[in-house]
Amino acid sequence: MAVERVDAVVVGTGWNGLISAKTYLEFRPGAKLVLIDEQKSIGGVWSTEKIYPSLFAQIKYGLFEYSFYPMRREGITADGYISGETINTYLNEFARDYHLVERTRLRTRVNQVERIPKTPGGWRLHLDGDQPAIECEHLIYASGATSHPVIPSWPRSGRFQRPIIHSADVGTHLQALRGIRRAVVLGGAKSAYDTVFMLLNNGIQVDWIIRADGTGPLAIMPPTILGFVNSMDVISTKAMAMMGSSIMNTKGSMQRFLHKTRVGRALSRTFWKTVTKIAEMHAGYSKSANAAKLRPLPHGNGIFWANAGLGCASVPDFWKVFHAGDCTVHRTDITSFDHVDTVTLRDGGRLKTDYVILCTGFDKSYQPFSLELQRELGLAPEPDLAAMAKWADLDVRAEFVVNELLPDLKHSPVPPSVHEQRHERGSPKNKPLHGPSRHYRRLITPKLAASGDRSIYFPGFIHSIYTPLVSEAQALWGCAFLLNLIDVPAQEVMEKEVAEWNVWTRKRYLAQGRKHAYAIFDFLSYIDTLLGDLGVNTMRRSNPLAELFVPAYPRVYRGIVDEFKRGLVKRKKAALGVAI
Repeated sequence: MAVERVDAVVVGTGWNGLISAKTYLEFRPGAKLVLIDEQKSIGGVWSTEKIYPSLFAQIKYGLFEYSFYPMRREGITADGYISGETINTYLNEFARDYHLVERTRLRTRVNQVERIPKTPGGWRLHLDGDQPAIECEHLIYASGATSHPVIPSWPRSGRFQRPIIHSADVGTHLQALRGIRRAVVLGGAKSAYDTVFMLLNNGIQVDWIIRADGTGPLAIMPPTILGFVNSMDVISTKAMAMMGSSIMNTKGSMQRFLHKTRVGRALSRTFWKTVTKIAEMHAGYSKSANAAKLRPLPHGNGIFWANAGLGCASVPDFWKVFHAGDCTVHRTDITSFDHVDTVTLRDGGRLKTDYVILCTGFDKSYQPFSLELQRELGLAPEPDLAAMAKWADLDVRAEFVVNELLPDLKHSPVPPSVHEQRHERGSPKNKPLHGPSRHYRRLITPKLAASGDRSIYFPGFIHSIYTPLVSEAQALWGCAFLLNLIDVPAQEVMEKEVAEWNVWTRKRYLAQGRKHAYAIFDFLSYIDTLLGDLGVNTMRRSNPLAELFVPAYPRVYRGIVDEFKRGLVKRKKAALGVAI
């Protein structure tokens, strides 16, 4: 069998893969590193084939870039939100400027990942077609949280002739979609809102189906708060982070006041209910019975809990287009596809359509790893009784810790029958890979790290709106781990952290926290946690008030790699007894 040997492989060329490769090469500039992506172009979810003209990121210009590489100011809405084309250009220019393009192999799919026999820490990647396998010392598996679509299946008559596509493929179907008169859209995630807007904006009739027994529709922030301040600027402050009930941000007098005193908790609840009220007024759920079906759960506080996820109406005039467009919301489910063009619903309805677009989300893209390896790497639960008992005990202890630190999370506002994890329809082998992963800092496997195996980490599987800077901090932490530049605690300490995170995220974000490493309001405390491990200063401004209330733009974190390197030198000198 032909085999190619390299030092490091990065799987994925989105935000996480590109910055991981660049960071690794900063520490090992002479390394033979390759990036692999099955897509036709660089960019991950923002690649050329996945974007379309009305696709905008749900975050403001200036907040969606690496700390050291400014984004061009083009393709920006009046409210400050960034177009998909601008992000695509940015990522491709970044790859070009840091000489990653020549290291990248597109249209290359990894179909199996395995350990190299009798070689501790080595990896072999088998590729589609007749390409030789690749062996490496270090594997950075950065395929991310949105690269493997969940595609349910239903009974389908052989006479049904209309296309059924996933939202990930909308960009490659634009020409066909522009020529249709009506479409069915399934799902309540951000991709469904983007798809519905795109169709309505093109004068297409839309039947929008969201399950009545699922997690409900996405919670949607307005682009600005009462027209005065950008919503993402507010979310990107450390003051807002204090209000967010984060397990990573529980120390300090203000946090104790907000989360453990009666007055503070009342103030916090009032704040979030007010934000939710502003969002609901902007959306106009009360304008019609049809719009009311998009009101998120739990009613009255959906923004805080983000049970079905949190998004932002970043495209211009989203709600205006929705209310004026020909869109009918159905709170039911599909039961079958019949005849030439008919979608049959659980409530008995029958819809004629020219296209069906499944906005059914994504699961973890761990399919190239065998089930045995998934369990070894913390990607799937171990089945033996001893391991199950250990994690059950850790979960019980973690529940007590979370309830003690964050009492407002003790009782769920949504009945378990609604927010419990459900597998999509289809055969068991096609069930999505949902549920908590057991990774310390959401990056590494405690058992492997404790044994000295520093050969792999998993960036990009945390769900956050602050992707570029989160990926930058993950890349620095992960590469420092691979290259043995930071210490990690004992296995039991890491497993305790894993349990507390998983218990917290399912209590904090309900359905989303049960499926993913969800931290939509908690990116700043997560970044601070990683930088704190690395010895990098987390206070990025000299003025304490500015640190608290001014949005934490990525540029204030510029230089974190150099800060870490300087810290390494100081620690080495201290270990040798050299005066610093």
